This record gives sequence, structure tokens and C-alpha cells, in this order.
Amino acid sequence: MSVLIPCFSSGCFSLCRLLPRRNRRRIVSLLGLLAVLTLSFVVQFRQCVSQDTDSGVNTRHLAATLRAATVRIETPNDLCSGVLVSSNGLILSVAHGVTAADRTVSVFLHDGRSFKGRVRFRNADLDVAAIQITAGPDERLPQPIALQRDISGPSVREQRPIVFACGYPARESSGQSPVLRMGRIEVQDRNAIRSSCVLTAGDSGGPLVNPAGRLIGLHRRIGLRRQVNVHIPVSVVRAAASRHGELTELKGVASSTARFDPRPSDQVLRELRLRTAWFYTPGEADPFLAGTWLTSSLVTTKLSELPTEIEMLTCGRAGETAVRFTKVAVDRQLDLVFVKLHESADATDVPTVPPIGVPDSTDLSVGSIVFGGSEASPGVVARTAHREIAVVARLGVELLIQSGNIYVEKVNPLDAAGDAELLPGDRLVKLGDADLKDLDDVADVLSNYQPGDRVIFDVERNEQKLQRIGRLTFPADSMLQRENFLDGRAGELSRRRTGFRSVIQHDVNLSPLQMGGPLVDRRGRCVGVNIARRGRESVLAIPIDRFSGFLTPFAR
Repeated sequence: MSVLIPCFSSGCFSLCRLLPRRNRRRIVSLLGLLAVLTLSFVVQFRQCVSQDTDSGVNTRHLAATLRAATVRIETPNDLCSGVLVSSNGLILSVAHGVTAADRTVSVFLHDGRSFKGRVRFRNADLDVAAIQITAGPDERLPQPIALQRDISGPSVREQRPIVFACGYPARESSGQSPVLRMGRIEVQDRNAIRSSCVLTAGDSGGPLVNPAGRLIGLHRRIGLRRQVNVHIPVSVVRAAASRHGELTELKGVASSTARFDPRPSDQVLRELRLRTAWFYTPGEADPFLAGTWLTSSLVTTKLSELPTEIEMLTCGRAGETAVRFTKVAVDRQLDLVFVKLHESADATDVPTVPPIGVPDSTDLSVGSIVFGGSEASPGVVARTAHREIAVVARLGVELLIQSGNIYVEKVNPLDAAGDAELLPGDRLVKLGDADLKDLDDVADVLSNYQPGDRVIFDVERNEQKLQRIGRLTFPADSMLQRENFLDGRAGELSRRRTGFRSVIQHDVNLSPLQMGGPLVDRRGRCVGVNIARRGRESVLAIPIDRFSGFLTPFAR
């Protein structure tokens, strides 16, 4: 289209020479304006088309194909992932996810369908297994993933090439969709691939693919650090298969020249700089929490990480320019707090979000590339309109009713009541902002909270009124507590990370400190506010279009 613009303009200007001179200037001006508008449309059209497309790599299409071919495998003793590699139902996975005693397994597809799978072979030495499923005459299996024939092809010879991973986290129930991730190959030899595609429990056996969507490895092991994730190369997979008979499905295809390297544009860097706010405590040079500027005076951040006493806190782009603020609203379900800055010259150049005339974040899809954090780290969207399960919050206290009053009978020192330093014999008067008459009132208040939230206790002790604050925790024996912390491999997670509805899930490498900060797409649009580092491979963000109704009173 851009080639036609100069030809069209040249032809029109030539035609103008045939017109009377008195009309030429006006027509030339109109044609010039038309050319500028057309060129602007082409630029915007190209930006729209090129989003999530780089050197012929369409990450949205790749994501759809990869997720459809990734399966969950259930055995009586374990959960793992696998990948469909042939149209006749052959699935590759790891041997350590399927025991020698397992003859059949349950296989779940991304769309919720399930099949019985027969273990076709299992090689414990090379840690490779193959499973066969058979679809009925009226059922159609997803498009399989082709194996890369030459692992030393152009996509691997590049320095730290981009790769994509997919798998089913063990913490989630069967029937949910697999989780997509993006990273780079860090180190590789013929026996193993180490990448920064972050793996978690349950991913073993899932696919590692190059930007052309071709299988180059299977997930094998999680390392202690986020960048240490080990995969089995397809050459090892073929070696394992050759010991168990010829499998024509594993011949593979030739290497691809597809290259992909998402880097932040100037627009992305500018938007992150404009939108990111920082919160400071008195006397501290380093911030303790990020925030997102929604207007030139309104900032939002993570409610559960902002202290309840905010009188001395400041907010700004840097400590020396940070100013005091006032809390104006909260959304407990989204874990958001909105604050209005008293005076600030920091954000006079911040436009209100979402910008007028710019589509909202609903056009994000799985596979979209996004950026976040002060270093503009890239990531890929794994889910949209995602619902992260809610957890029943516990106060860690046993209560009793006596003479119409609620008293503390026993306190667990590791839970919220212990954190608030409640004592047996305290009379519980209020919880949060609610007066309490019976135990049902306590349950009603707790239904609005999640582990990680702070809760305010109003109590009477020895005829003295006290107010105490404690943080709700996960039950010590829950999977959410054990999986994410006791193995030491997840790193620091957000304390409040459950109970979110209709959020974006992505894998940008962010810390809990950076929650509350902006999420930006490849076009430099602020599309969300990061709200929780949920797991080793997962960050959640609130879509920016959910702020539009609240912003009306504050828009300038």
C-alpha cells in the first residue's frame, strides 16, 4: 500500500496541471492532506498488523497451535505434561512422569476433552516416554507439533535465541488451559538444553519450541533459579525412540530461518517511564512499592502492600520529587488502592488512561508480547480474562460466644490473629469496618478477604479499647504454601495472589516490589496494572479498561 501512495500522489499532481491555475493551489493542498492522512493510516495499519509479528513470526498463531498440542497426563501417582506430535495421536513426554507399572494413563486436551492413553514405550535412562491415544471417527485431534530435524539450525546458532514453552502447572486442576511462556536458550549441548523459559511443577514432558513452532525439546527439570530450566533435546528423544522400534512420526522437518527477538521500542520505554510511580517511606532512599499513574494526579497500586498508616508516605518518580498523598478509594477484590497526590510536578506529562481514541486492552490475546518493570522486560500473555481461584481466609483464632459477646479463646501465633498480637480473653468488637454480633458476621467479613490481605481487629482488653492489624496467611499445610515456598525454587511471591477475576496472566520477570506498576504492549499502550506475582511462571495484571468507570471524576 505504501508503494501506491507516491504513485497516486504523483498522478494526481500531474492531473492538476490540466486544471485552471486558480484552482490548482486549493486542490494541491487537499491532495497533500489526503496523502498525509493515507500515510498515517498505513503506519497505523502496519503497527496493528506487526503487533506480535516479527520477521514473519506470528506469536498469536504460534501460541494457539502450541497450546492446542500440549496435553496433561494423569497417572495414579503423578501429573505431568506432554505434546502431540502426530495426527494419529502419538504423544511425547518424560519417563519420570510415567512409572514402569503404568500401562494406561489419562490424557486431557486444552479444550477439556479426555482420552485413555496407552504407554507405547518408556526409556528411563534417557527419560523419554511415548503415549498413544485414539480419537473416535467423529473426533478431531489438534494439529500436531513437528519436530525440528536439525537442532543446530539458524534458530539455535543465534546468540541466546528466543524459545517458547508450554505446560500444565500441577497446582491447577485438570480441564484448565495450559500456560505459555517465553524465554531464551542459555546453554545447550547434545544432551541437554538450559533455558530461561520458566518451568514449574507439572510442566515435565511439555514442549519447548523455536519461533517457527517446531519442537526442539521436552521439559525435564526445574533449577533453583528462574533462568535454570532443563529440557531434553529432540536428538535424545529420537535416540530413545530408536531403541523401541522405528517411529516414522519422529522424522522431523528441516531447520527454519525464522528469527524473533522482541525488544522494547522507544514508545514502550516512554510509556513505562511516564506511567511508573514509586512509593517511599520516610528516611528511605529506595522505594518499597511501584504504582501506575492513571492521570496526572491519580495513582493506583497494590492495596495489600500499602501500609494502613499512610500519613508519612510519599509517591513520585524519584525519592527527591515524591510528595504526600490521600487515599481516595479501594477495590478489595482487585487488591487495588487509589491515591490522589497533593502536589506534584512529576506527572504533568501523563495523559489519562485509557487514551482517547485508543482501543482498550480487550484486543490482547494469548501470545501477545508485553513489557513491564523499570528494565522493560519482555514477556508473553498466557491467558486473558483469567480467574485465579479464591481461597478461604483464616484468622488463626478460635472464638466463642458468651453473653452475646465474641471472645478470643485460642490464638495461632503464625496466622493473622497472632500477627495482630491478640490474646485469649480479648473481646472482638469489629473486624475490618464491620461491627460483629455473632460468628456469621465474622464469616461474612472474611469472605471479602484473601490470604495476604491485612485485616484490622478492634478489641477490648481489660476495659481498654485497642486496634490491631494482622496479615492473613495461607494454611501451612496447603499446596499454595508448600509448592511455592518450601521447595525454595519459586522465589519471592506476592503475599496476596489469589481471588482475582478477569485478569491477564503473563510471564514478564517482575518482583513483588514491582506489583502495582504498568504493563505495556508492543505498541507502547498501557494495557494493565500488574497486581500479583502468582507463581514461578505467572504474573497477574488488571486490564486497563477496568479502570475507565472509576477515572471519570478524576480525568482532566
